[in-house]
Amino acid sequence: MRKIRIGRYLKLNTIRLLRLRKGAHQVAVGFAVGLVPSWYPLLGIGPLLSLGLNRLFKGALPAAIFAASLDSFVWPLTFFMNYHTGHFLVTLWRSASLPSRMPNVRIPDWPEDYMQPIHHAHRWRDAGIDFSVGAAVNSLVFGIIIYVVIKWVMLRYREHLLRMLRGKK
Repeated sequence: MRKIRIGRYLKLNTIRLLRLRKGAHQVAVGFAVGLVPSWYPLLGIGPLLSLGLNRLFKGALPAAIFAASLDSFVWPLTFFMNYHTGHFLVTLWRSASLPSRMPNVRIPDWPEDYMQPIHHAHRWRDAGIDFSVGAAVNSLVFGIIIYVVIKWVMLRYREHLLRMLRGKK
């Protein structure tokens, strides 16, 4: 029963998006900025941020609301992608920026009881940096990709998709 409701919701809102009298640019902007907050762990304020970004960039409000409502479905995927993209980019940057010969730095011999929490803190810090870099890069790259794809679909296939979704030939 739940599966039918989600499918019906997606179909109905897709029809609403395709029937908007706004131009393809405004719909694509609304959809792209509506999905941007889904790349960040904003704990409930993502839809509000989507609406604010939509107003700032003058996109179509229904497109931004629809995209923001997809946040709960795509959040696990975006979390995974953020961390791995950021880890890849940070590792790549660190390996490129290291000098060929490291200076001889003497690290004091601290007891293991003191060093273990420090190592854990560094791992958490590194994971946070990886996630933040990945979120920034992914939101920018995928925002542009989503904008281009939605605009292309709206310009090229709008009428065909409307007829197909309504069941008319």
